[in-house]
Amino acid sequence: MILVQKGDNMAWRSLEVKELVKIDELYSLFKRRYDKGKNFLGEMHDFWEVVYVIDGEVIISADENVHEFKSGDIIFHKPLELHKFNVVGDGGATMFIFSFAMSGPICKNMARRAFHLDKYNRSIIRNFIEYVEYSVEHCKAIDSKDSFGDILSYFEGDDIFLQTVANYIGRIVLSLASGSNTLPKAKTYETELFKRALEIMNQKISESLSVDDLASELSISVSSLKRLFDKYAGMSVHKYFLTLKIKNATVLLKSGMSVNEVSDELGFSSQGYFSSAYKRETGHNPSQV
Repeated sequence: MILVQKGDNMAWRSLEVKELVKIDELYSLFKRRYDKGKNFLGEMHDFWEVVYVIDGEVIISADENVHEFKSGDIIFHKPLELHKFNVVGDGGATMFIFSFAMSGPICKNMARRAFHLDKYNRSIIRNFIEYVEYSVEHCKAIDSKDSFGDILSYFEGDDIFLQTVANYIGRIVLSLASGSNTLPKAKTYETELFKRALEIMNQKISESLSVDDLASELSISVSSLKRLFDKYAGMSVHKYFLTLKIKNATVLLKSGMSVNEVSDELGFSSQGYFSSAYKRETGHNPSQV
């Protein structure tokens, strides 16, 4: 605290402002309208992603958690979280999605968080969307003005736009970090079964787990297991298990383990197979992590 004389023997009292969150990079920004039945296949990346449902009904899976979303609901996907969505409402759904890297002590508060926005927080994201829509409307290079894909490339070098977007994201994070309107996870027979399947996969992450073995442990048929993963994971059982291994491999590689050690730890048949699988799934060699 610094005291500065301001006259009449009085002093100004300053308060230090701590930066709780900093938006370091932007990766994507789009608003899209999806028809009923749209099934976005699962993905995983090493940055944050936020999905906000403007209207409609959507089922969103984030790792083992499943949420039923409606208008005004928002979810934060943390880095390396497997996530997908399926539009189930008869009228389709409109979603506003943005991804970014952030740092700061408050970031950990947002992991695995889903909220139903109150009136105040809805006004923040509505202003954010309106700003983006205004910018898109005045960008001649963008054809679609209502439902649009990732637009960030059109604003490369526009530091005012990028800073404004980062400010809005930071404001949303700060507003929700201590919020209490957390959405409950969907809890049905199927979602609990899916959660149990992922628990088994994580327990056996260092082994070779077949579809037949997993179905047997869950006491369901192979066809039922495949339908379960198609619905909540958006990928096959084998693909999901491999993706989990790759996710764990990334964490281990970043901790300092060698490529060969990680290959052995996660039960790959050889270092060569691990390296080729890792490059195929992530786009770069494990030695580059």
